[in-house]
Amino acid sequence: MVVTLDFWNTMVVAQTGGDARRQARTEHLLALVRRHRDELTHDDLARARRAAHARFDTVWKAEHRTLGADDLLRYLWDELALTVTDDEHVETVRVYEESLLVGAPDLTPGLVAFVHDAARHHRLGIISDTMFSPGRVIRQLLDRHDVLGAFDVFAFSDETGCAKPDPRAFSTILDETGAAPCEATHVGDLRRTDVAGALTANWTAIQYTGVHEDDPSHGPAPDAVAPDWDAVAAALEDR
Repeated sequence: MVVTLDFWNTMVVAQTGGDARRQARTEHLLALVRRHRDELTHDDLARARRAAHARFDTVWKAEHRTLGADDLLRYLWDELALTVTDDEHVETVRVYEESLLVGAPDLTPGLVAFVHDAARHHRLGIISDTMFSPGRVIRQLLDRHDVLGAFDVFAFSDETGCAKPDPRAFSTILDETGAAPCEATHVGDLRRTDVAGALTANWTAIQYTGVHEDDPSHGPAPDAVAPDWDAVAAALEDR
């Protein structure tokens, strides 16, 4: 069987490390902005960032794809009416992408043990909608925790060009493994993306609620609900 995991709020607790990530991005942005236009304020920057994030949410929800740091920053420059050099843009993209390593989020309790045990019985993969942190950086983080090698396949939205619940996010995994939909299970926290996407692709959907419980109105009911990784393992045994 193929078992895939969501990353944010499934494998890691998104809010942990967030202050350090935001500080790294903000300090770099402020220094860059003030080199060009020192009259711009924190409020100006905050307004522009909110607009960029709103655009991300619109594209993510309506088009089922995620904007990366490159897209977001180009939109930010437009909002600020700021012209930056190519080198400045590239370096800012790097700071945004690698902020995950500066403020690394905590792994969810029990994840490491679950992953190493599950890898003995199943082929493991990750299906993740990325934002600032692309697949290459998420791989680095997982390698730090000695769990990257347990995964065989990956469908990061910055690499596939599509985000959950788009069926292509799931078919990518099947194409790489040769598995049939009835042989695949996805574990994730969001009903709108993880559960809906898996069910639409005719996979089994397990909703992980160890970080937070998504509102039932946000999407269809999963095949199973798991508050921790022991419950995920039990649900997989029941398949």
